[in-house]
Amino acid sequence: MTRRQVLGLLLGLFCSTLWLAAPAEAQKRGGTLVVGNDEDAVGLDPHVSFAFASSNFYEHVYTGLTRFNARMEIEADLATAWEIPNPTTYVFRLRKGVKFHNGREMTAEDVKYSIDRVRDKQTGSPVRDTYQSVEAVEVVDRSTVRLRLSKPDGSLLSLMTGRASFVVPREEVEKHGNLQKVAVGTGPFKLAEHVPGDFARFVRNEHYYEPGLPYLDGFTIKVIKDESSRLAALRKGTVELTWIKAVEIEELARRERGLAFSETPEARHLYIWLNTKEPPFNNVKLRQAVAASLNRQEIIDTVLMGRGKLTTAIPPATVPYVLSQAETAALPFYKQDYELVKRLLREGGQPNGFEFTFKTSPHSPDYVPAAQVIQRQLAKAAITMKIEQMEWGALLKNYRERANFQALAFARIWYPDPEGYTWDTLHSKGSVNAAHYANPEADRLLEAQSATTDMQRRIAIWQDLQRIWAQDVPIIWPYAMRTRYNVWQPSLKGFTPMANASRVSLRHAWVER
Repeated sequence: MTRRQVLGLLLGLFCSTLWLAAPAEAQKRGGTLVVGNDEDAVGLDPHVSFAFASSNFYEHVYTGLTRFNARMEIEADLATAWEIPNPTTYVFRLRKGVKFHNGREMTAEDVKYSIDRVRDKQTGSPVRDTYQSVEAVEVVDRSTVRLRLSKPDGSLLSLMTGRASFVVPREEVEKHGNLQKVAVGTGPFKLAEHVPGDFARFVRNEHYYEPGLPYLDGFTIKVIKDESSRLAALRKGTVELTWIKAVEIEELARRERGLAFSETPEARHLYIWLNTKEPPFNNVKLRQAVAASLNRQEIIDTVLMGRGKLTTAIPPATVPYVLSQAETAALPFYKQDYELVKRLLREGGQPNGFEFTFKTSPHSPDYVPAAQVIQRQLAKAAITMKIEQMEWGALLKNYRERANFQALAFARIWYPDPEGYTWDTLHSKGSVNAAHYANPEADRLLEAQSATTDMQRRIAIWQDLQRIWAQDVPIIWPYAMRTRYNVWQPSLKGFTPMANASRVSLRHAWVER
């Protein structure tokens, strides 16, 4: 079995039994539908935008060298095949005749430009670390690209699948400065209109390279921030597809007869970054005191109605790397222990407690309630936590700039490899190491797991890393939950939900009226 086949197989194993293919039905060409979305895009540039909400929009416009199918296995996309002739060389063979939405043919030069754009520090890409092992991107010929690596990289192929390899046209970037307000790709749908805060309308790309696809004439993403309003719109039929984040609204949706829905593994987890560069969290004892003050199960029960799990730096969906629930519960500072907290406060020079500001956003329905439960738990330990609710874009700005906060919280979603959750945030040189965390041993282990393709070795390293980060507490992860709860009208056919909450399967969907 080749390394490529091994990687694809391992990526699919964790969820291969969870997903059922859509039943075979006669596809119908034509028609449109409305998708209810909780947020508008915060920029449309796939290489630059930090917000998950943005991916809900640009994922239909752009395509990359490879993609994930419904079972989260890697398959060909703009690359029809790839080879790994040695551990530090990847060669991708490209589809011929693919056109950008502006009419120009895509070539290997565009692939090189796009990957180099992500790699360029000046771009400020949140997925730049995907290519930390890549020394050079070379154009072999018009339809062949070669990546030369400085060292073997066990996670490269999985991490570059998706937006890290989305191909963009240089001329559009140079014309507009970036692609935050325009979208010109090679995907199945073209962005026809975007009214910020209201809707985005997509139309079929008549020159899309997969024969016969997409079936839909187009679709509209309608921004409906309120969870109850999205469910009401689904009931009325004014939207055909939406998702729910608030667990109490999810419970209502589950009781609705005639709606289709999906179950997904817990792949989304809440991050609380603690700024280790500034007081009070430049003191590890005070970070540990906060962690030991938390009753994580109470947070799960109160905020998620029990629909969550304990988590480490990597969520429960990342089998086989993640620690078991029992092992996670036994990690340092994972059990609420106020006597331990008192000792840690004394050792940290704050015997009477301390205070700090916790920045979050009402962007997701669990963020503020989680902060409020944490605030109450900390108060019992003489730790005063002031909650500052921020507009979503402003919170992300603080995060990107890695400054102007003591504690900052929001969730991150599914990645195809545990490295995706951690390298950028927990390696000392990570592109978005907002906590300013630096541990030479953690760096060494992160680099070692990346340099090996030995699965058992990688598992052992990841288990060591989870224990180190629990001890150091640069970030607190209170819980994990499913990424999204998708629900749709039975008139929508061929739509297959995915563990990463992507809706790219709309290219296979059609409507029965």
